[in-house]
Amino acid sequence: MNLLQAWVQTPGATALGWTLVHSLWEGALIALVLAAVLAALRSAPARYGAGCAALALLAAAFALTLAREMPPPRPHLPIHAIPAWVAPLPDKPVPAARAWTPRDLLGYLPWLAPLWMAGVLAFQLRGVAAWLGARRLRGTGVCAAPGVWRARMDRLAGRARISRQVVLLESCLADVPVVIGYLRPAILVPVGLLAGLPAAQVEAILLHELAHIRRHDYLVNLLQMFVEGLLFYHPAVWWISAVIRAERENCCDDVVVATEGDAYAYASALTALEERRAMTAEAVLASTGGSLVKRIRRLLAQPEGPRPGLAPVFSAVILTVTLAGAMAAWQTRPAAAPQAAPAAQA
Repeated sequence: MNLLQAWVQTPGATALGWTLVHSLWEGALIALVLAAVLAALRSAPARYGAGCAALALLAAAFALTLAREMPPPRPHLPIHAIPAWVAPLPDKPVPAARAWTPRDLLGYLPWLAPLWMAGVLAFQLRGVAAWLGARRLRGTGVCAAPGVWRARMDRLAGRARISRQVVLLESCLADVPVVIGYLRPAILVPVGLLAGLPAAQVEAILLHELAHIRRHDYLVNLLQMFVEGLLFYHPAVWWISAVIRAERENCCDDVVVATEGDAYAYASALTALEERRAMTAEAVLASTGGSLVKRIRRLLAQPEGPRPGLAPVFSAVILTVTLAGAMAAWQTRPAAAPQAAPAAQA
């Protein structure tokens, strides 16, 4: 505990504490701007790009604020450079008891740093566990798909303009089709899916997974999980991530419809796949990601309209509270010490 208390008293801990406070209003402002942008956009790729840009901007704002708040390094003087005639400073008198003021809260600000670091560690470990679970899903209880479907996969990959080799595997652990891996991508389908659905519906579902691979969504999803762990305390981050994941699935749906040309047939394939829907790890990308009902309504030209939810409202509240706290801290800052009066002439 002594080591922790000593670290909290360093300028770096104070700078990190101020960075966390500033990130509240920065994230709230970015979320409000994104909500306004989404209200004006209807294209799934444009909405997805806006969400990714907002999340990247939030992470960049955090890094830039931390760099600005960090104090400049102090020059280190060797011991022999200190004059011997320098007298030690007198002990400061113990201040008398006084009433509590809002500025006293600033003394606890550096303690936000270790709490934030503990939260980041927990969320990053959670992400690593999800990634390891996805790797285990690829190597456990899988078998190669029948040759006829491997040949169809090659043709579908050519139609999707994917030059990398994509492996098609049947898994007894996966409940829905998922994409695993970036450098060596693999599509896992539940055992019995290839024979249990019509071939046209299976091809549409595989095209959706191939769209994830062509758009590098697996890598983007991992980076997204890293930012979520970094800014886990902000509700705007989770709302922006939800927007990104929903629009990511919409983008892949649009690729399938543009390739197949039949939205109703693809909606039927998603409806059939819903019967096999189950919870999947965050480190994998599944055809049933997002709100499947909304995706089907969107494919059938019955969109529900943009629903920003409560996150922008929370962002407005956070922005207001943060600005009010900053004004209180500004008004209670210590006044400058008055200059000592010149000594009277003898």
